[in-house]
Amino acid sequence: MYLEEPAGKVAVPLSRTLIVTLVPALVCAVASVLLMRAGFFTFFFLVPLGVCAVVFGPAAAWLSAVFASLGSGIWFAGFSHAGLYTLGTAVQILGFAWLMAGNPRRPALPPVRTVFRFIAAAAAGALVYLAVIFSLGNDAVFSAALRSQIEVIASSYIAAAGTDAAQRAFMEQTLTADRIIDIFMMIILRGGALFSTAFLLFFNRQLAFTFARLFRRQQKHSDLIGFHAPRSTIWVFSLCLPVILLGWITSLELVEIAAWNILVMCATMFLAQGGGIALFYLARRPMPMLARFIGMVLFVCVIFSPGINVLALTILLLLGIAENWLPLRVAKQEV
Repeated sequence: MYLEEPAGKVAVPLSRTLIVTLVPALVCAVASVLLMRAGFFTFFFLVPLGVCAVVFGPAAAWLSAVFASLGSGIWFAGFSHAGLYTLGTAVQILGFAWLMAGNPRRPALPPVRTVFRFIAAAAAGALVYLAVIFSLGNDAVFSAALRSQIEVIASSYIAAAGTDAAQRAFMEQTLTADRIIDIFMMIILRGGALFSTAFLLFFNRQLAFTFARLFRRQQKHSDLIGFHAPRSTIWVFSLCLPVILLGWITSLELVEIAAWNILVMCATMFLAQGGGIALFYLARRPMPMLARFIGMVLFVCVIFSPGINVLALTILLLLGIAENWLPLRVAKQEV
C-alpha cells in the first residue's frame, strides 16, 4: 500500500512511513513518559521528544508529543489533581514540540522565529505551573502537609544554629511556615515560574541536540553557538528596571510582577547568548565526540551545584549583555 503524493513526487510505501515516523515517535514518547517518574532524571523527560524532532523530523516529533501527552494522562490517572498534572505536562510537551519542530505542516501558518516560540512556550508553561500551585494551595490536606514539611526543615536549620541565642531567636522569627510560603510565592510570581519553565525547555533542547549528534554526526543542526537575542532585548531589559522600582514605590503589584517576568525572560535570552559565546570559543578547538560528551556532563554538574551555578550563570549573563557592545563572536548567525 502506498500513500498518495502530490504530482511530481514519488509515492511512499505506507510500511516505510510507519517505520520512519510512527515507530520512533512511539519509542520516544514511551521514553519520555518513563522519565517523568524517574526521580532526578524527571528533569530530562523532554529530551527524547527533542531527539525525535532532530533525528526523525517534525511529523514524528508532533506525533510523539501527542503520544507522550496521552501517556502522561494515563500515568497520572491514580493521583489526586491528576487533571492539573496532565494539563501542565501536556502544555510543556506540546510547547517543546513547537519549539523543536516548528509549526505543524500548514502552509497558511507563517513561520515563527525560534526565540519567539521559546518565549511563548515558556510563558504558557509558567501560567499552567502557577495554576497548579494555586490550586494545590487551596487544598486543605496538601497545605497542611506542606506546612508540616516546612516546619520540620526549618526546625533542623534552627537546631543547626548552635547555642547562639540571638541567632536562634532571629531564625525562629524568620523561618516560619507562613513567611517561607510568602517568600516562595513572591519569587514564583516575579519570574520564578517563568525562569523554571524557560530553563527546563532550554536545557532539554540543548541536550536533545547533543544526543542527536550521536545518531547523525554528519547532520548540521541549529545550535546555541549562533544564538543572538533580538536587538531590542537590551532596551526592554533596561526599561524593566525603573518600571519595577516604580511599581514597588507606588504599590502597583501587577505592574511590578509583569515587569519582573519580562526582565527574567530578557535575562534568560542573555544567558543563552552568553552560553553561545562560551560554546563558540570551545568549538574553535577540535575535540573528539567523547570529550564533548564529558564536557556536557560536567556542565550539567556545574548547573546543579549550589553556589557554583550562581557564579557560572552570572558570568554567562554578563557575557550575553556585553556582546551588545563588544564583538565577542566574529561570525554572527541568528537562530
